[in-house]
Amino acid sequence: MAATVILCGGIAAMHVDFSRHSEKIRAIQHALYNHEFVLFYQPLLNAAGQISGAEALLRWQEPGKEMVPPSEFIPDAQRAGLMPAVGEWVIDNALSALAAWQRDPAMAHLTISVNITVDHLMKADFVERLIHLADVRSVAPSRVKLELTESVFASDIETVVAKMHALAAAGFRFSLDDFGTGFSSLNYLRRLPLEQIKIDRSFISGATEGPKGAVIAMNIARMGLELKLEVLAEGIETAEQWLLMQGFGCTAFQGFYFSRPLSYSDFRLFAHRNSPGQQNGVAAEVSQ
Repeated sequence: MAATVILCGGIAAMHVDFSRHSEKIRAIQHALYNHEFVLFYQPLLNAAGQISGAEALLRWQEPGKEMVPPSEFIPDAQRAGLMPAVGEWVIDNALSALAAWQRDPAMAHLTISVNITVDHLMKADFVERLIHLADVRSVAPSRVKLELTESVFASDIETVVAKMHALAAAGFRFSLDDFGTGFSSLNYLRRLPLEQIKIDRSFISGATEGPKGAVIAMNIARMGLELKLEVLAEGIETAEQWLLMQGFGCTAFQGFYFSRPLSYSDFRLFAHRNSPGQQNGVAAEVSQ
């Protein structure tokens, strides 16, 4: 009898979990088709503190509820096979934003970075669709930076490399996100058409916590520089970190020290205040 009760209880718990998961999937589908997703933009800056671009970050704004961060819905979307559709929405809207920036003299130089998931990248028509979207939105592919993580290397690496080279030939640029958190990417750096690596924020925070952390961050930056790649320090939260990573050779920066992710209108204001034509760059921004 006790075993039967335990078994029934387990089945009931599984049913509840399945029902909750199904409900989440339906909610994500509803969000996708009812315009509940929104993009925020986190500024990317050069060593002078002038804005060079933005990373497009997905958020979910359910009516009457607080903004939902991607960590709370992306895993469910991936398990349900919805990420290619979500990713297509992100790219289309990011390119629309970039098209508007190109018409603004203070923002025409900006790039936009978009995170690409492996299941989206591996879609058979990914390359053709991306080139088509750039053409439809009338944006220069060279202004579009596709951010990949090491998860792409768990897939068919030959297909990944072929797609990356096809997109690079069309003018798109590539960045390797969270660099240093794994080892598999080291085997592929020489084969991939990368232009940038992003040092993971954990190494940035560790760089100012002690000499060992500083040595690790310095050598990651040095590796990127010796490979002729731009090195972006991600997760800058203090002036000390900014100055230290500049000293290690980083020329691109991102983090809360400069700005949190911004709405479209707030990002536009930030970009105008910190464009190359402004004297103080982000120094005036972070002092507020």
